[in-house]
Amino acid sequence: MQLKDQIEAIANTLLSSFIPKDPAEKSLSFHFTLPPDSSYKVFFEKDTQAKWQFIRYEDAKR
Repeated sequence: MQLKDQIEAIANTLLSSFIPKDPAEKSLSFHFTLPPDSSYKVFFEKDTQAKWQFIRYEDAKR
């Protein structure tokens, strides 16, 4: 599995903990860490069917 696919799979697993309470929100982002020291920031946008779609990730430097 490529790194992007792995990060997307983990981000989708964590997504439910970060969904905004305001249904009008159209985008969100959050950080997570893979042991021992790899951190990533992931970005999601809401599609036309109100489902959150993974957009991209970036390395999050400490």
